[in-house]
Amino acid sequence: MTTSRPALPRRERRKLDVEPARKAPATELRTCIDVMHNWFIQDEEIDDVLDMVMGKESALLTPEELEELVPRLRKRLSQLLRIAAQRVTGERARKLAEVVIRLRQLDAMPAPQDFPQARGYARRLALATQDVLEVLDV
Repeated sequence: MTTSRPALPRRERRKLDVEPARKAPATELRTCIDVMHNWFIQDEEIDDVLDMVMGKESALLTPEELEELVPRLRKRLSQLLRIAAQRVTGERARKLAEVVIRLRQLDAMPAPQDFPQARGYARRLALATQDVLEVLDV
């Protein structure tokens, strides 16, 4: 036997008098995006991850730490690539294209299963990240 629940009270419909947001000029939007990109590029997270993978103490990495670092590095690298693609032109764009080709080759390879190969894979990702930062003149 089921019991019926009492109906919930309905809210009365209200019309809100709100002005639509004004459209921001493209130059203001570009400035805001550039500021956010600069914050991301200068974020210490990138430096921390690169230091863990390639720094003096990288030899002390455990397989578990490396397994956690590679996705973080990949995420940061993909965000840097998007920023670089929007910003670079000329000779720097050619250098960026070379980095992208190297990354596609890395992506085409299956993920390494043993620890030494996984560490080498992480270092190649870190080198590519440094190359993108160099292209961005950071």
